Amino acid sequence: MLTRGAQVTGVAVCGLCLTWVSVSLRFYVRLGLQKFIGREDWLTLAAMILFTLMCSLMLRATNFGLGAHWSAIPSDMLEDGLKFIFICELLYVATTAVAKLSIGVYFLRLSNQRYQFRVIYTTLGVVILFSTMYFWFLVFQCTPISFTWAQFYSNASGKCLKRATLAKLTYAHAVISAVTDSAFGILPVFFVWKLKMSLRTKISVVLILSLGFFASTANIVRIVYIYELEHTTDYSWFGINLAKWSIVEPAIRITAAAIATLRPLFANFLSFETHRSPLESKMPFAGSTRFSGDSHKVSGSGSALEYSAEFAEMLGLKKFGNRTHISAQKPLGWRERRRFAAAYRIRQRDCESQTELREVESHVPESDGIRTTTEVIIEKE
Repeated sequence: MLTRGAQVTGVAVCGLCLTWVSVSLRFYVRLGLQKFIGREDWLTLAAMILFTLMCSLMLRATNFGLGAHWSAIPSDMLEDGLKFIFICELLYVATTAVAKLSIGVYFLRLSNQRYQFRVIYTTLGVVILFSTMYFWFLVFQCTPISFTWAQFYSNASGKCLKRATLAKLTYAHAVISAVTDSAFGILPVFFVWKLKMSLRTKISVVLILSLGFFASTANIVRIVYIYELEHTTDYSWFGINLAKWSIVEPAIRITAAAIATLRPLFANFLSFETHRSPLESKMPFAGSTRFSGDSHKVSGSGSALEYSAEFAEMLGLKKFGNRTHISAQKPLGWRERRRFAAAYRIRQRDCESQTELREVESHVPESDGIRTTTEVIIEKE
């Protein structure tokens, strides 16, 4: 039986190797260098597990006719093959949604402007809404559900959505996915647009955070093959192209989500640093104000020089000047104390000439509801 299943095997193996290596490096950076792990890391791991299951079932489907001509597939293999493809479709939707959630949650950690929070929350809301709708449309595209893979037998009874209706839903999901990928790809430009850092550092930050933009390109290619599959009856032969790009797209997205966290590793090996001009070295760095009762970071003075301490820590940047942390009603939680301690150890190791004044607290009792900590950082040229 002539088959193109080996194409899926090659793409799946490459995708799995790329994603597992990048995700492993991500956890090395988080646990080994930053001593911190967040919700976005667990979401990336969940996406990685779903992607691995999808690729495994896709490889299994090649043994049941995926990549062969429809008319050449034995009837005893066809039903099992269609079951595998049906589960892979559901895993694809879940994988892409979870991967985008991991990127969005990570961007929330880097954001410090209200419009950035609004854009990210809106994008995540659209992703969750359309992914959930499309997932359940796929589950119940046929009644009963078993008719999805049994409809090609003459003795089976049931009904399914029209092919045109299902194709329109698939187009809509692909377009929404491409648009949300583009939104996440463009947003990092606004993260660094007004920050006072060297052009090389800005470019490196934007490039490393915007890699998910390439997933939208893979989605556009998928739309072409969705159209091709809609206008053929040799589903298993022409569907091989759609299957390959359905592996490539989440592989790019998961890899991009992992690489976005690796700049601290690159900073160690490639000596990427934030350089200041002579004029910049004479200017005080405006600090950011953080309210411990709220997870959002609000910039203190709106200065073009501001970026949050967490932004610097997550991306391996060095920050100059002073920061004032104000907590109201209650002291900082143990998670934030651990995060500040990890960042302090990183700065101690990377900046030998750095002088820091920490733990300068006011003598106002915590019971009065106000506690301030001023951190002054001076780095000599």
